[in-house]
Amino acid sequence: MSFDKILDQKVPKKILTGALKKNLLASSYLFYGEEGTGKWVTALELAKAINCESNTAEACDRCPSCRKIERLAHPDVKVIFPVPSAKSKDKDEKEIEAYKKVKIREPYTIAGFDRAVNIPVEQIRSLQRDIYLKPFEAKRKVVIIAEAEKMHNSSANSLLKTLEEPPADVNLILTSSDFNKLLPTIVSRCQQIRFGRISAESIRNKLVTDYQAETEKAIYLAHICNGSYGKALELLHGEKEDLRQDGLRLLSAAVEGKTTSILETVNEVLGRWDRNSIQEMFKFLGSAFRDMYMEREGEARLLNSDLQGDLLKLSQRFARQNTIEHAFQTVDRIRFDCQARNASQKLGLVSLCLKIKELVRKTENTI
Repeated sequence: MSFDKILDQKVPKKILTGALKKNLLASSYLFYGEEGTGKWVTALELAKAINCESNTAEACDRCPSCRKIERLAHPDVKVIFPVPSAKSKDKDEKEIEAYKKVKIREPYTIAGFDRAVNIPVEQIRSLQRDIYLKPFEAKRKVVIIAEAEKMHNSSANSLLKTLEEPPADVNLILTSSDFNKLLPTIVSRCQQIRFGRISAESIRNKLVTDYQAETEKAIYLAHICNGSYGKALELLHGEKEDLRQDGLRLLSAAVEGKTTSILETVNEVLGRWDRNSIQEMFKFLGSAFRDMYMEREGEARLLNSDLQGDLLKLSQRFARQNTIEHAFQTVDRIRFDCQARNASQKLGLVSLCLKIKELVRKTENTI
């Protein structure tokens, strides 16, 4: 993989390619943006390009250096990522190796552990002992610190010393999905490069060509993944295949209009899904009302074509087209409140269901 295979991200690629060509790389970079948008992939590609034996501004992917970095096995390219608190050394080592294998197989994968993770200060201190030694075989040492926002305060303060006086033959690359959790002093000492959302078209095409996803499913996943190819893969591989079914259950409870059932369903949904997943569910609900509306208009191309039967039954409870439109607008407004204004997701889901209940009742009373 080289820079041209990274999905979108024209600005980051232009900045880094230009710096490589002019030999003007910064000593420290901070790649920030949503999960699954290519920060990790680009960090690896930069490490490969820095040490590629072809002496070009991109990695050749054929030389020993590129291949070792691709396998996370290069002695001069150190990778640090959050790990669970040590309990069983053998178990932790196996989990870490499994994590690495996932990232080697598909660098865009959002990999993780089933326990709380952090970057302990011991990892940073070990790094500091290592980077002041001369490279073993590479032109330059490269350090990639993934999810840097998960450093302990002691880890962050320790790293700060290295960022203030970086060794001459070392490049540090930090990645972060939550820019605001980093110490301002760390941010200020890095060249910051923002990674934007990937276009739905790029995600759809990649799912079809690399994973042979059905076109309709690829279109749907590209629509709801919020510009994150990593999240699209997560959904494609079934980690959250029940998300839409729970969304349909919420809609059904809302349409039936029994307040007790609505509250029970909302509690069940919140017990199963984290905050990011609930945002994805809001997007599904929006796409469901969009499909109901488009079907009424005679549009055959639905985002949720595999759920057409379920959506048709639900749409029959909304006798008027403008009622479906109002429901769609309500979903969009509440989703925005929960995401941008950090409103309560429970309150948001309950409010949405009660609004749908009200819309259905008004429709029935005017027929």
